[in-house]
Amino acid sequence: MHKSTNTSKRLVLSLSTLALAISLGGCLSGGGGGSSNSGGGSAPDNSLTVTTQQGDYIGISDAGMRVFRGIRYGVAERFAAPELPPTHATAIELSDAFGSSCPQAASPFGEASLNEDCLFLNVYAPEEPGDYPVTVWIHGGAFIYGSGGPSYDPSRLVEQGVVVVTLNYRLGALGFLPHEALGDANFGLQDQQLALQWVRENIAEFDGDPDNITLFGESAGGHSVLSQLASPAAAGLFHKAVVQSGSYNGDQIALQETSQGPFTIPGGQQLFGLPTIAQTDCATAAEAELLECLRELSVEEILAAQPGNILPVTGTDTLPISINQALASGDFNQVPVMMGSNLDEGALFTLLALGDGEDLFTAGGYETAVTKLLAENPLLNAGQIAADYLAEQPPGLLQFANAYTAIGTDWRFNCPNDTQWGLLRNHVDTWGYWFTDRDAPNILGDISAPFPLGAAHSFEIQYVLSSEQTLTQRGAGAAQLALAEHMARYWTNFAKYGDDPAIGPNDIDGAAEAVEWPRLTANGEILRLDAPTPAAVGQSDFSTAHQCAYWANPPINLPVR
Repeated sequence: MHKSTNTSKRLVLSLSTLALAISLGGCLSGGGGGSSNSGGGSAPDNSLTVTTQQGDYIGISDAGMRVFRGIRYGVAERFAAPELPPTHATAIELSDAFGSSCPQAASPFGEASLNEDCLFLNVYAPEEPGDYPVTVWIHGGAFIYGSGGPSYDPSRLVEQGVVVVTLNYRLGALGFLPHEALGDANFGLQDQQLALQWVRENIAEFDGDPDNITLFGESAGGHSVLSQLASPAAAGLFHKAVVQSGSYNGDQIALQETSQGPFTIPGGQQLFGLPTIAQTDCATAAEAELLECLRELSVEEILAAQPGNILPVTGTDTLPISINQALASGDFNQVPVMMGSNLDEGALFTLLALGDGEDLFTAGGYETAVTKLLAENPLLNAGQIAADYLAEQPPGLLQFANAYTAIGTDWRFNCPNDTQWGLLRNHVDTWGYWFTDRDAPNILGDISAPFPLGAAHSFEIQYVLSSEQTLTQRGAGAAQLALAEHMARYWTNFAKYGDDPAIGPNDIDGAAEAVEWPRLTANGEILRLDAPTPAAVGQSDFSTAHQCAYWANPPINLPVR
């Protein structure tokens, strides 16, 4: 017990240190999106001047790319749909500064921001003129943290001949507060759609092909990609989709509560909206006055009141039906999809749980932690599930933490992913991956865990959106660098060709033969992304490793009659 307490204290301090380090680092990039060009200084390079429908921008040359950071793609009143920004007559000279992040508290994943003027995007293009495929990255962060800013380095993708766009969108209660008084609750998804509209209308000026846009994202960003597949309002805005660890929480919930047999399923308004509003000065406002009241609150008040977990909701204009309903029926934006998840998704959340004071070194602490983890689905019998998973672990100090990690991996991420593979392949060309490199570099800086993190949640991003130098600094060996090269080629080949992301024998130095990535079929295979060289495995291997038959019929709490 003493060892457990000391471990938790060290983790809390380490996570706080990481948050501070990220905050200080983020300050270096500034908060603005550029300044009007007064005409002073040397004449700008014409190849760095682009004319958008809103006006001219002057970018910079950086690491062999043409870079345009901090372009405003939208403006929005609080709790209202975004609109394209007004035009500007004077060219805006951009710099290495990103536009302001959307409001969020400080966290281990990003710096704090209180600025609601945050609808910015960034464009990274090859230096040589061309007609390049376009990839649009949607960041993760549980829909409450993150930005399209300095955490992501697209240079290796751009080297492969694609244009990369990253973007901000409204987060937390300001982006996803579900309450019928606000109309459509999914303002953050609407922001993403407006950014895609901006890209369609303007990306040709950056030598991007507006008819070849691949949407990709991880975690909440991957969930966003799935949501855009399901959203009628996103039709025609993109042509391919990559979902990285986005199939979490099973399926989405409705704005209002629904019935499922003898069970009542709470809606987003009951789970997120009302509890948030109850903690503000708008708690007693009449419904007709609620919207105006919420608009008068300070950003700080809203951030303090919002829940630690929030999701897009269905039954709205943006999302009439849920992701799984759309995928099952075929009523979605049918484009080729590449989708997958990681072998040890839950390990990162186990580390964070320890940092939050959970005791995962004793039986009682483990049972309490599992009950909290599964609380969002009251139908699940948390006690039985905790016991079943613990029985799979060998005795030892880490048996409780490892069981907790396995539950988080299988229930929250990988079995929902397995289900959605099955739905997608019935309608569109689908490629599945399974990231399994347990020697992946630790992305958490100096934080060390009391257990191996392995192929944890978000650890695959660095193989696609980091430079070789960054990977090496984090301790990547030759095997990890080789896998990163493969993954960069897979992602960009998918963006270029769509119907075949396979890597040919001449694509990578030293590759003796093609590394095939077969389409997923009813008896199909997925690609296991392990270092140094990926290989095809059966989807059944994935399903078995993650207990998906168990989660297809999990222990539940029967209703009391």
